[in-house]
Amino acid sequence: MSPAALRGINCMDKTSDLHIHSHYSEDGDFSVGRIFELAAEQGLSGISITDHDSVESVGDALAVAQESVVEYIPGVELTTVLSVDGSQQHILGYFVDHTDRGFLDLLKYIQDCRLTVARKRINALKSIGFTVEENRIWEMAGNRAPAAASIMLEVLDNPVNHGDRRLAEYLRGPKSDDRLRHFYREYLIEGAPAYVPFESVDTQEGIDAIKKGGGIPVLAHPVFVRNRDWLDVIVGYGIKGIEAISTYHTEEETLFYLSYAKKRALLITAGSDYHGPTAKPKVTIGGVEGNSFAYFEALKAAAKKNH
Repeated sequence: MSPAALRGINCMDKTSDLHIHSHYSEDGDFSVGRIFELAAEQGLSGISITDHDSVESVGDALAVAQESVVEYIPGVELTTVLSVDGSQQHILGYFVDHTDRGFLDLLKYIQDCRLTVARKRINALKSIGFTVEENRIWEMAGNRAPAAASIMLEVLDNPVNHGDRRLAEYLRGPKSDDRLRHFYREYLIEGAPAYVPFESVDTQEGIDAIKKGGGIPVLAHPVFVRNRDWLDVIVGYGIKGIEAISTYHTEEETLFYLSYAKKRALLITAGSDYHGPTAKPKVTIGGVEGNSFAYFEALKAAAKKNH
């Protein structure tokens, strides 16, 4: 049976994953082709690859999707700053024209901001006594602006740091099973010893850019919006959907965001934020409960109305 015929099978329990990172994200492990293979192995019917501030995966994915049983929606994840509190907020953009010059220029600007922040983070970690070999970070990041994961891996895996008592629990102790998440929370978030304020475009500007490029903007993992009242601010910016179903959410949080989306007539999406085993070892592709294919179909329907 052809891939197109397989995709057409009516199945009530079809699933999708609308938040996945490839190796075009500097902290992603796998190629686009491998992601499609993993998605098929997990029985997913649809995916979107949403790399950090990059649409480099789109060309590869469009080609691979032609021969895959897994449907594909082009995507991107913009790193923005919410003006009301200066927090980093990620905006997923679906169906953006990946050749749009204005959008590509915005991505380049955000990537330059990420590079500046990365250098400041490296210096901050050095200032509190960790050894950081920058050339190894650039290698891990594929010579892109390194994400926090690449920087943290250098600190944790550098043998020079292994005698540092502060790292014992991340290397062999109770935090070693998810060491990057624990290290990030204890060293890099606001108020932590190596915290660096994030610099990027305003959330409003990111949403506008996605819409101008013909895309649909969706708020990623809304639990990271510190005050739920600020969700209304982001809705006011013109967001069209919310990732209510996420690996970051508790059951109570998921129910809240589902209810919020319905009250505000927002699209609902479900995404794992899969990166591979290096950055997020506990997250599997498609590994988020409630990831119905209906959300994938609703996103496609909304895109048709856009055009």
